[in-house]
Amino acid sequence: MTHQTKEARNARATRGNLGRRGARLAAVGAMATAAAVLVVTPAFAKGSADLTASPKAVKVGQSVHVKGYGESDGLWYGQFCAQQRVGTKGAWHTVKCSHIVAMDGTEAKVDAAVKATHKGALQFRGVLYGVDGPRGGHPYVDRTTDVKTVRVS
Repeated sequence: MTHQTKEARNARATRGNLGRRGARLAAVGAMATAAAVLVVTPAFAKGSADLTASPKAVKVGQSVHVKGYGESDGLWYGQFCAQQRVGTKGAWHTVKCSHIVAMDGTEAKVDAAVKATHKGALQFRGVLYGVDGPRGGHPYVDRTTDVKTVRVS
């Protein structure tokens, strides 16, 4: 029969306590990290925006029918605008915007006719803006549609 000294028994007990404490601290640390990641990770709002431009080819002087909509459950109020540019580079210019609508299942819609005045490419896109309230104020881009190109001859 082996006898252990009091110091040896205390050392083994301390190592066991440290092992349990270490495991407990690791578990608490992992849970805290997971909670922090959940807090920092953004929630993605559901929504959509679409724009059509027809026909795909026109002659100078003819009109292009531009129609689109946008909705997002991440916004309180929104406004959808159709934009155009001549060519494939350069600044976008607003053609027409919808009324500001409450985004409670309602879509912001725009419908416009644009006259083609120059030969080349005429591009269109739709932009859904979030606004501060029912009367507007501080618009910010929520989502943008794909670019639609119309050839003008």
